[in-house]
Amino acid sequence: MRAADLHRLARTLREIALTSTGNTGADQVNAGELAVIEDVSRNPGATISDVTRRTGLAQSLVSRITHRMADAGIMQVRPDEKDRRKSRLEIEPSARAMFRTRADGSIASALAAHAPKLSAAQRKELTRHLAEAERLLREGQE
Repeated sequence: MRAADLHRLARTLREIALTSTGNTGADQVNAGELAVIEDVSRNPGATISDVTRRTGLAQSLVSRITHRMADAGIMQVRPDEKDRRKSRLEIEPSARAMFRTRADGSIASALAAHAPKLSAAQRKELTRHLAEAERLLREGQE
């Protein structure tokens, strides 16, 4: 596989993921926002610096995103108890439940929409291969 093919695949998979989770239309969360939400979801109590380091986003962008999300009721931004200059981040419980519901959904209909020429059997096989690729990549990072 060429690097260019991997980039094209990543774009297509991102589109399928966005459709699967209902992250479309006027309320669509952009890539930076999604990276921050995913990171804080995996690392409750993280600081803005922590999120910046893990996501590779600029600290000013992470700060803007987290404060915008706090204003929208999606994220809690609270001062660190030991160092008041730092902020600790957490996803609001109601938002966490909504994200979990969206994340736990099937990709079947989104896959059908993005690959309409595949048969049901081919989509099932592709889903199996995607799950296996995710598992191998996760194992390779642990």
